Amino acid sequence: MGGRLLLVVFFALGGLLFCSLPLLAPEPPHSTGKGDSPLLAQIELFIRNYQPALPQAELDEIILGILEASERHKIDPRLITSLIAAESGFRKTAVSRKGARGLTQIMPDKINGFDWREARPNIDCGTAYLRKMLDRFNSVPLALAAYNAGPTRVARNDEWPRETRYYVSRVLANYEELMGK
Repeated sequence: MGGRLLLVVFFALGGLLFCSLPLLAPEPPHSTGKGDSPLLAQIELFIRNYQPALPQAELDEIILGILEASERHKIDPRLITSLIAAESGFRKTAVSRKGARGLTQIMPDKINGFDWREARPNIDCGTAYLRKMLDRFNSVPLALAAYNAGPTRVARNDEWPRETRYYVSRVLANYEELMGK
């Protein structure tokens, strides 16, 4: 009996680890030279496709914010980039009809002690919330739906609004594009 339980636990943990691998932050780039990291170049090109006129200083600040948040919250920077693309199209002054603000479209009640128009703290706050949703739902699509529609609605197993279904599919399509699939 004890051996069977150990085997079940081993496979359960192995499956959890296997399913969680894409969410973990990859090794941070070792060099800081521009263009040296394929991941940095890939993210920069992706952002440029969304916002061709984005000033280089703002682009650099967004990429730095993504990498810092990725490392701090252990989320793949490509997933963070995909979320920002769907949320704000990389416009740091974006405000939604419902009042969500900035790159990661943070609701005003979540903005504590920083200017929501600043890229790095906005990305960090949004990524921290995404990590919280990933930990709660243990699924990227469910976490994204909770990020968009709210965790209570997702936890109740309500049907997602059409906007949320579209949002989740957009983020996942962006993520697959960045993953090269």
